[in-house]
Amino acid sequence: MDTHPIMPTLSERSDLAPRARHLLAQQLAECGALLEPVLRNVLDDLEHELVRITQQSASGQPQHEALDALDKLRPARPRFQGQMMALLERRFAKIGQSAPEAAPPRANQKAAALSLVDPGEFDESMALEDLATRTELHAGSAIYELCHRYAVLLAVPPLESEVLPSGPAVLAWVLGEAARGMGLPQQHRLLFYRLCDRRLFGAAESFYARLNEHLKAAGILPDLRNYLPKRGGAIQEEEPAETPYPPPGAERTPIAPAANFTAPPAMGELHTLLGARRHTLHPEQTEAATQSAEFASMPELQEALSALQAMPSRRVAAGDGENLARELAAELQRGAPPGKSPQLHPEHRDALDLIGLLYDQLLAETRSEGIAQQLLANLQVPLLRVALADNNFFTARNHPARRLLNLVLETANLWLDRSDDRFDAVLNQRLQRSVQRITNDFHGDLGLIEREAEDLDSHLRLLTRRAEIAERRHVEAAQGRDRLREARSMAGAAISQRLAKHQTTPLIRALLESAWSDALTLTLLREGANSEAYRRRLAVADRLLESPVRRDDGRLAADLNHGLTQVGLQATEADQITRYVLDLPQQPAYRSATPPPSQTELLIRLKSRRKPGEEQARPAQPPVPQKLPLTSIEGRSLDELKQLPFGTWLEFTINQQGQKVARKLSWYAPASGHCLLVNARGAATSERTLEQIARLMARGQVRLLPPQDKGMIDRAWDALVSGLRKFSRNNETIETAT
Repeated sequence: MDTHPIMPTLSERSDLAPRARHLLAQQLAECGALLEPVLRNVLDDLEHELVRITQQSASGQPQHEALDALDKLRPARPRFQGQMMALLERRFAKIGQSAPEAAPPRANQKAAALSLVDPGEFDESMALEDLATRTELHAGSAIYELCHRYAVLLAVPPLESEVLPSGPAVLAWVLGEAARGMGLPQQHRLLFYRLCDRRLFGAAESFYARLNEHLKAAGILPDLRNYLPKRGGAIQEEEPAETPYPPPGAERTPIAPAANFTAPPAMGELHTLLGARRHTLHPEQTEAATQSAEFASMPELQEALSALQAMPSRRVAAGDGENLARELAAELQRGAPPGKSPQLHPEHRDALDLIGLLYDQLLAETRSEGIAQQLLANLQVPLLRVALADNNFFTARNHPARRLLNLVLETANLWLDRSDDRFDAVLNQRLQRSVQRITNDFHGDLGLIEREAEDLDSHLRLLTRRAEIAERRHVEAAQGRDRLREARSMAGAAISQRLAKHQTTPLIRALLESAWSDALTLTLLREGANSEAYRRRLAVADRLLESPVRRDDGRLAADLNHGLTQVGLQATEADQITRYVLDLPQQPAYRSATPPPSQTELLIRLKSRRKPGEEQARPAQPPVPQKLPLTSIEGRSLDELKQLPFGTWLEFTINQQGQKVARKLSWYAPASGHCLLVNARGAATSERTLEQIARLMARGQVRLLPPQDKGMIDRAWDALVSGLRKFSRNNETIETAT
């Protein structure tokens, strides 16, 4: 529970506008009215489940624990709603604050911070996170709109769903705190979370729709639509991982619809293809020796593989299928009666060979410095057990084991990029946990694999949505920086053009080149180049440079003071500068006040002042571009880059060891050449220009990654089958020649 002795309330947020406090209080009351029947039903369900446990328990311990939980639940029910609403009000009262405690603690925060986590506590935190994840996935659109409406209400950037006071993450945290306050043991709190998940998941969409309708009725973004415009080729739902793609000059093929997938070969064709490969590579092997052998039965095979699966973590390398075959043969021999030497049936040997060849293809697609290959190694034996028991693994693209393998590898290969400054230790731990459950608990039950695949897929959908939101914000920021650069350049050119025609004092020159140039920039951004406000600001510069005899100093002083205060100068300092440049007397200083600064001091301040937006723009400024002209190859690469749709993936070689990373070209300005590159998580990388990328492309350090219509497993499988068919064609050619 939260240990703050004083519970803040919305009425104490004096920094919020009265209307904002009033609407937030109404939102809190609306949450209470909507959650009260749902939570009452959940507590009824929990009480019924505890009664059922007491009636059906065969042993005394579960029955005793359920009775004890019932004794705690019944007196705690009347105050549960009040405790939960008090905790929720605390989160509403902290909205918009920058302090760390303003955001609810993530369910997996402790798992990310420590290397050793109590298993029960970890299960509880994961149950709460899953509850929040499923709720956000079900009502993502409404939550996205609510984040923007709260941002308008508070006059802040759009909120993240994790800190939205009525969002799924906060509700999950509040439920966890309130459940611990009832004194229930952990296994019954987990039961409570599952029941909440079932009830809240069904009510999530209407819950957030009601909250949005309340704010819409109050005039907060009544016409907001959850729409992300896309340019040219749409950003793919499934982001491509690093693969051995064609060279940069190769023709890029368009994405084919799912209906155009090549039909996978049947098992009979696969056996034929493997036979042709075996005949080519090992012509000395005869069928007679195979026919006279004694084959291991399926139970014996599964028992031997179970023993291999229980061994410590494996490692895989190219051509590792032969090593696995030797280990399996040794294990079969170890469990066989004396004098017998069971061998693999040809069909079982084909399944083992196919797994080995598939692994060879996957090793070529995964990075050696990442964790994907280790996860691949740990799944090798369980996958072989699936393949031996179910041939659909090879022929059905939607097989649960193939889906799990694809999710694990693409997640590890794309999302866990160690070249980034921030490595997602929580996602890494989640992947490791899923793989460990398969290696420890899989004994032929495909339901376990399906559950792990669904769990991982749900988490990835949430990460993808967060990445889209982060990417959208980076694009908006990059567009703003580009507009700022363009406006600053235009304003600077206008001032330089006027100064070139007049001789003036150093103070007036510094004023126009620094502060007034910023005032022009601000007006350009707000009003545009054709606006009356921008023409008035230019007229101020013209009047300041003309003869003092013809100008109206009183009106000019008022315009200068207004413009200077808009770009961050204090009113007193703006007035002092204005009086100096117009040769007006300074205001008399009071006896206790310091004398006004001299012209020299003000000149130094003007030249050294920080421009508005400079702190945000400075880190994103690209390095100074090379002065050498582009070569013909670099020019063609630049032309190709300018034709790319937003969302195209590029592969960068980042060091001399050949390490590669994939980056998405999210946005670029064709006129200025500035562009934005993001990783799979939507985080912006170092800003570059199209010209810099074109130079890297000409040197072979960047290449385009064509859109992918298949997952990593399907691509590897298609490459495997294509390679096998080459052996078959070679054999046909040899037989024809003879």
